[in-house]
Amino acid sequence: MGTAEKITLSVIKADVGGWVGHSTSHPEMLALAAECLKEEVAKGFLVDGQVLHVGDDVELIMTHRHGEEDEKVHKFAWDTFLKLTDLAKRLKLYGAGQDLLADSFSGNVKGMGPGVAEITFMERPSDPVIIFMADKTSPGAFNLPLFRMFADPFCTAGLVIDPAMHRGFRFRVLDVVEHKEWMLSCPEDMYDLLVLIGATGRYVIANIYRKKDNEVAMSASVQRLGLIAGRYVGKDDPVMIVRSQSGFPAVGEVVEPFAFPHLVEGWMRGSHNGPLMPVSFKDARPTRFDGPPRIIAAGYQVAHGKLIGPVDLFEDISFDEARKQANCIANYMRRHGPFEPHRLGLHEMEYTTLPQVMAFIFEKSAIPRRSDLEDQLKERYPHLRELRVVDPGMKDLDSIQKTVAREAAYYLEEVTPKGARIGLSGGKTIYHLINYLEAERLTGLNLYPLTMTPILTMPGLTANALVGMMSTKYPDAKAFILPSMPVSSKEEYEKRLAANPELQKIYQDIWNVDIMVLGIGYLTGPLPGFRALASQELGLTAEDLARKGVVGEINHTPINAQGEPLIDYTDPELAALTRRVIGVGAPDLRERAGMADRYVIAVAGGLEKTEAIRACLKGKYFNVLVTDAYVAEAILQD
Repeated sequence: MGTAEKITLSVIKADVGGWVGHSTSHPEMLALAAECLKEEVAKGFLVDGQVLHVGDDVELIMTHRHGEEDEKVHKFAWDTFLKLTDLAKRLKLYGAGQDLLADSFSGNVKGMGPGVAEITFMERPSDPVIIFMADKTSPGAFNLPLFRMFADPFCTAGLVIDPAMHRGFRFRVLDVVEHKEWMLSCPEDMYDLLVLIGATGRYVIANIYRKKDNEVAMSASVQRLGLIAGRYVGKDDPVMIVRSQSGFPAVGEVVEPFAFPHLVEGWMRGSHNGPLMPVSFKDARPTRFDGPPRIIAAGYQVAHGKLIGPVDLFEDISFDEARKQANCIANYMRRHGPFEPHRLGLHEMEYTTLPQVMAFIFEKSAIPRRSDLEDQLKERYPHLRELRVVDPGMKDLDSIQKTVAREAAYYLEEVTPKGARIGLSGGKTIYHLINYLEAERLTGLNLYPLTMTPILTMPGLTANALVGMMSTKYPDAKAFILPSMPVSSKEEYEKRLAANPELQKIYQDIWNVDIMVLGIGYLTGPLPGFRALASQELGLTAEDLARKGVVGEINHTPINAQGEPLIDYTDPELAALTRRVIGVGAPDLRERAGMADRYVIAVAGGLEKTEAIRACLKGKYFNVLVTDAYVAEAILQD
């Protein structure tokens, strides 16, 4: 049967402004959302629509016949949230528009901030659905109750006595960090399923299907705001749709897991564990320490696409004991204050505001060095004037980059004389290095970009941008910025520059700076770099470049595993790209690294960059290397 004969139930939510703090949603916000839904129902675009809220999250509940992930439906939701954001700003509500992480709609709200749960089905003679909406927690909060609903016969008797459910259900599990997915069946894959979903911060149940006929039983939002935005912007506050009765768990079996207020992450500042408290609609106002985390359950009968309801399922007095227990647990957890297990572990707090505080502490700490690895690397690569190998203590790339950058900042301050001329390449590690430089410690600097290759992505990490950034550290510094023009070759760039003798002089001075500070790029890393150039100019991927022999880059020059620059190459695509590279090329770096009066400093770390760093060491493109112990050990094992 076609989608036109089916009904789609879409629940799209966003926090676009809290009325007082994060506690609840303003009545005018809810009225405006209801008005927007009513207009689309009147037009026939939606079959039905309602608005609910839990805490400061507004939930748009819609039925329609356009199917899941429909662009028009998602755009309507996005536009509605924009209208609510405008109203929130006029009312000066807290965190107006905080869940809207994109500047404009791009076809689907997934990945743009709002949470989405959608389910498409043929209506049964009677089709009850329950929509769960939570506040001050994350998608993994549903893992335990979903397991109990659909895999635990001690909760769901139908798994034992209902022939339509007896074969069990399939669980679609997502890894929200590495974007992998699994389809696991219960009961046979039960232990494998628990291996994953017990780690609620990383693995979340996205969908559940009945094994008998693959009929969809559940859909949940799995968006994690921190992983989308790269920083803390609020907790994810998930929603899920569960179908009930006649081959699915009964309504009582669906709500039964919430009689146990299990611990979930979230609560205050998204940084604490606390009990998930099932509450009625009227009590969905988390205020104590911005919590405890709340969940409501709205029961509907779907009849010819219309939403008959809602029934406030957690208003039932039989959940009073769960609420009482949740308050007892909340009291116990709060007495831990800032200590674990109330506060989340460091790994779980990566996308909260804690890293900003940790950065202050980090700057006060001494960086341990590995002199044994430094000696071994010097013996293998005698062209190096200086080696700094730091032990970052953690293997995640961000921590390593910051540790390496901080050591490089100390080294740069040690060797830089008054009035030095310094050239900078682009990249995130150099960005961190500049952040760690002590303001006004160096004087009389002249700062130059080492590359003017026009890269469209991450403009804040280009050489020109970093020159400007570094100049703000030193009031008497001179920053020389050169135009980044789209040209077909370095020769064309130099010809254009010749029309301006002053700019031409600055350009020529770049090759004669006293100190060059360089990052090393790797193929699978973030843009910008040679891979960005290859992508924007010829549409080449990291895999395409790898097939051409590229393992890394230095100052936009591609390097092969033997350490040779891939310039004037027989491959026509590489040749076309390297002609567009403007700045100090790899051969020029090698020449200057061999000069006794020049510092050519490479700053790079992280196991992901090992192959690229090894290749650049072979190429002798620098005479100083600042890296980490993990990379050093990997290179020495070669």
